[in-house]
Amino acid sequence: MIDFSLEPELIQLRESVWKYAVENIIPIQEKIQLELDAKEEFAWPIWEKFKEFGLLGFPFPEEYGGQGANALATTVAWEALGLAGVDGGMVMSLSAHTILCGVPLMTYGTEEQKRKYLTRLATGEMIGCFALTEPHGGSDSIHLKTTAVKKGDRWILNGSKIFITNAPIGDLFLVLATTDKSLGSAGITAFLVEKNFKGFYVSRKLEKMGNRLSPTGEIVFSDCEVPEENVLGEVNMGFIQVVRTIFGWERSVMLSPSVGSLELVIKGLMAYANQRQAFGKPISYFQAIQKKIVDMKVSLEVARSYLYRVAWHIDRGELPFVEASSFKLFWGDAVVNHIYEAIQILGGYGYMREFKLEKGYRDVRLITIGGGTSEVQRTIIARAILGLSGREIE
Repeated sequence: MIDFSLEPELIQLRESVWKYAVENIIPIQEKIQLELDAKEEFAWPIWEKFKEFGLLGFPFPEEYGGQGANALATTVAWEALGLAGVDGGMVMSLSAHTILCGVPLMTYGTEEQKRKYLTRLATGEMIGCFALTEPHGGSDSIHLKTTAVKKGDRWILNGSKIFITNAPIGDLFLVLATTDKSLGSAGITAFLVEKNFKGFYVSRKLEKMGNRLSPTGEIVFSDCEVPEENVLGEVNMGFIQVVRTIFGWERSVMLSPSVGSLELVIKGLMAYANQRQAFGKPISYFQAIQKKIVDMKVSLEVARSYLYRVAWHIDRGELPFVEASSFKLFWGDAVVNHIYEAIQILGGYGYMREFKLEKGYRDVRLITIGGGTSEVQRTIIARAILGLSGREIE
């Protein structure tokens, strides 16, 4: 018999993360969020609270300062952050640090690399970034123009990356570069680049529509010297190992905060619809309002089940590439539409900054773009289920 219930330990974890966030993060956030969103500044006090609870190294093994959480536990914890109402941009920065940078290092790093870097990511001494996307093509993650050439005991990197989360405040960058162009995706290597390496610099901070508490930037490599021991995984296996592993987490676990956020929105809308009067009765009596809220509830339950299933595959040591793409495709389109409809329910109030739904809409809009657009996800799924050849799009 299949048991769809969460284990008691995971239920307790979700409750403890939610309680911690509500009691320790939200009071701080309420005082600074709107101002920092307007200025597009990082919320260091919230980051300190992430560190205090052990979230910066949550899935890392305990011997490297982490909590030893698996993908499902991380999903549950991140979902609880969304349910508590923690700022989407701050959780995005947390995910870039912990998941996009930390998980590949945890999975493919040498013992020396993990002792040197993973422990410092866990303590917050270093802030991590993941650098794959390039200016010439966001979703084209195979044809990288950033190159790495071996010279003696070093690799020389040249090129640039764009839309890099945490870049303006980052200390450690997990960078993908082409080392053998003739091999396509089998000729890409992953490197661990420190911000003070010769030839590396952040060229500019980018201004965004949403997730504005999370800093985003463009980085440049100009004959950047990277020690040979900073190759992550095997040479020419960066895409096959690191990127494909990351896509599973990025297209599922990293989206779990938005699942929790929609549940929080639904709770708020139910309370509002029951007290808001129109034409002599609460608007919850109108079928148009009922349909919007019911559709949200249905999508929420489908998303949560699908999300947990993808995390379950990851914890079995599998690479749920198609499953993760399917979830991201479904959820991205669904949650953007639902937050739009939530604003419709609140009417003019939903359009006001103080109610924060307009901010929520700006934040979730990224889900259909980042980590591979919805259009790319459809291509990935189509090729898999139709048995089409070619890996030009991953």
